[in-house]
Amino acid sequence: MENHAARRLIDLSHVITDGMVTYKGLPGPHICDFISREQSAANYDDGSTFQIGRIDMVANTGTYVDVPSHRFADGEDLSEIGIETLADLPAIVFRQPFETRLAVDASAFEGRDVRGKAVLIATGWDRHWGRRCLLPRSSIPRHRRRRTSRRAGGSPGWNRQPQYR
Repeated sequence: MENHAARRLIDLSHVITDGMVTYKGLPGPHICDFISREQSAANYDDGSTFQIGRIDMVANTGTYVDVPSHRFADGEDLSEIGIETLADLPAIVFRQPFETRLAVDASAFEGRDVRGKAVLIATGWDRHWGRRCLLPRSSIPRHRRRRTSRRAGGSPGWNRQPQYR
C-alpha cells in the first residue's frame, strides 16, 4: 500500500477576478451570474433559491497546462493527452527568472531527464499576478528588445517549444 502521507500537494493556482488584466492584448475574465438567486426564487414557492455562475476567459489565464496544440497545429490538445499524463507525477522545477532571460527553450532542459515528469518553470512573474503590471521594458535586456517586440503579440514567453512524445 502506498504511503499517501509522504506526498505533498502544492497548489499553483491564483485567484482569478472579474476583469483582471492577465496579459496585454488578451481580454480579462468575465465572472457573473448566469442565474442569480433572485432570478431562481421565482421558480419556487417555498423560498428556495440557487445560483449558477458563469465564467468566460481565455484558456491561458493563470496557471495552465501548455499542451502541444498551443504551439503546433498538429499537436495534441488537452482532451487528447489523458489525465494520467498530468496527475501524480514526479516533478522537476527549473528556475529561470524573467529578468535574466525571457525565452525558455530546449537549452534550459539540456542534460536533464524530463520524460514522464511534471516540468515546472518558475520565472518569478507570479509576483505581478493581479496587478496591471505588464512586462517592464527595463527588464528586457537591451540586445533582446527589438526581437521580443516582433514576436506574436509581443509576448516574451512565446517561442519554439520542444515536443516530448
